[in-house]
This record gives sequence, structure tokens and C-alpha cells, in this order.
Amino acid sequence: MGFLKKILVIELWGIGDVVLATGVLRALRKNYPSAKINILAKEHAKTILSSSNIVDKFIIYDFPWTKFRGKYCFWKWDWIGLFRLIKRLRSEKFDLVLDARGDVRNNLLVFFTGAKRRVGYNWTGGGFLLTDVVKVEKNKLHRIDAWGYLLRYLGLSSVDAKPAIDIPQEEKKWADDFLRNKGINKANLLVGVHPGAGIKTRCWPLRRFVDIAAYLRQKGVQVVFFIEPGGYGDDIRLPEGCLKIKVCLCKYMAIVKDLDFLICNDGGAMHIATAVGTPVVAIFGPMEQEWFGPYGEDNVVIMKDNVSCRPCSDYCKHKEPYCLTGITEEQVIKQVDGVIDRIRKEKNGAIGTEVIH
Repeated sequence: MGFLKKILVIELWGIGDVVLATGVLRALRKNYPSAKINILAKEHAKTILSSSNIVDKFIIYDFPWTKFRGKYCFWKWDWIGLFRLIKRLRSEKFDLVLDARGDVRNNLLVFFTGAKRRVGYNWTGGGFLLTDVVKVEKNKLHRIDAWGYLLRYLGLSSVDAKPAIDIPQEEKKWADDFLRNKGINKANLLVGVHPGAGIKTRCWPLRRFVDIAAYLRQKGVQVVFFIEPGGYGDDIRLPEGCLKIKVCLCKYMAIVKDLDFLICNDGGAMHIATAVGTPVVAIFGPMEQEWFGPYGEDNVVIMKDNVSCRPCSDYCKHKEPYCLTGITEEQVIKQVDGVIDRIRKEKNGAIGTEVIH
């Protein structure tokens, strides 16, 4: 590769996507310690990555094609802002740009950076806009593996692309003090319940999460129930003894690290948990587990079998998302019980991610 002064990693999408890119950022930092590593992402990337010392500069922009509504209303796009961003990217004179999305829109953006070397995929077109097209089939390829193939293409085959997030010491202390002041004893089992996700079609019914929390309380388990800022309402009635909290992203990261495990949907909350070392019981609906499943050991994924319209994304064509509503509380409770038993018997045991149908 020669001497690299400036590297740009592009990850334009959600919280979970940025978390899954932490492995490639760490690998670049390790192998090119003198290079300035930049990331082009949304604002949440600063919160997730600022304490990890793997990014030198954040270039923040909310791209119109990553929105859940109005992404195809081209006349509403901030074209002036886009042109200004492109001008800024070109002025940076990057030596290397990496993009693992394989989207023609991303490839066009990569081209406009004017970087000397532009490495990515040609899954939806635009490969001619890159200097290097990595030839890997997209089918059933996990996002982390998509980044990993780029690393191997660069000759960094010995590098682990597993995601990891560093929590600042002051946030760790805040979480410890907060939980202790709320009466939580970390010596006892502590389980988190997070019913939210950035895409609402990925959310198992809220009432069922509340029922799972009630079941845990009946078993004497301490429960932290997360309320998403700007998401579902503060007026949720929870079982007695549940700790209901609404915190910002950085404080969520600190608290989730203290949990024994998290029950959640497919989304950013899930990926943050696994990146700080907390196992998850994740309920998957419209998205493929092979693409975006929780990475690492000790995780359980619960999915409904025989869903012909999977995968889908922002919208559901049915009157309700049967891929989620078809998953029963009994199915989730069964797997939660298994995780509780495992953790109580041997907290340091390691088993692979299990997919339950």
C-alpha cells in the first residue's frame, strides 16, 4: 500500500452500522499508526467512537438516501449541502477511501472524493467509479465480514474485524453510581430490556416486552427497562420493581456494559451490547440474521420460520409484521430461561450464537 497519510472510512447509516465498522477502524489504526483516519458518518458516530482513539476526524453528514421517509424525493434533497461536502472531501486529498456498502450511490460518493485509491464492492453497480473492486458475493455476507474482506484485500489478513467500543472511565463511574443509587446490586443477576429500534418494522410488540419484564420480576431478577428518547412514551406502566430509565446514547453504552444480558430487537442497541461484551437475546423480524446478527459468542437470536417476504427494510406490505408478531412470549421466555440458567451456573462459559426458529 505504501505510505498513507489520510484514510477515509464511509459508514453513512445507523448506530448499529457504525458499531460494526469499529473493527475495521481498529485494524487501520494498528496497521497504519501514522495515518490520519477519518470517518464520514452521522452525528452518532462521535458518541460511539470518540473514546476509542481510532478516529482522528469526524466528517458528519446526514445523507438523504439513508432516511426512512422521503429518500426518493430528490427535489427536497439539500443539493447545496451535498456539493459543499463533496468540495470538502476533495480538499482533504485522501490516499485511501474504504466503503463496504456496495451501493451505487456510495460508489458515486467515493468517486467524488477524488482519492488516489478507492476500494469497495460492485453489488448494485458503480464499480467503474472505484480503483479497486473487491470480488465477493453479497449473499448471506455479514456486515463485519464485508469489512473484513476489504482488510484482507489490503493485505491485512491477520487482523480481527470484531467490533468493540471503549467506554470512558467517567461514564463507567456514572453508571456504577447510578445503578447503586437506584438500589441495583450488581452481584445479583441484572437483565436489560430494550424494546426500541431505529426502524419500527423491526420492533416486537411493546406490550410483550413489558410482559417479559414482569416474568423476570416474578423470578426475582433485577430488570432495567430502557425508554428510548424520542421513541415510545414515558407513560409505559411497568411491573413493580423494574427500573425504567431514559438516557442518552453515551450513558446507555455505559449501563448496558453492566448488564448480565440484554433482551432486545434487531438494531443499534443490540450491536452496542455485543460490542461492550454483553450477551443478547435478540428478536429478529424482517432482516436476515446472517447479514446483521449479533456478532460474537453467547448470543441467542429468535426468528419466525418460513417468512417468504424476508428480507425487507423500512416498510411492511402486510397489515402487521407477521415475522415479528408470530414470535410468541413463550418462545422468548424459554430462551431467556436458558440464558439465565447458563449465566448463573458459569458466567464465563463460551458457546456460539444460537438461532431459534
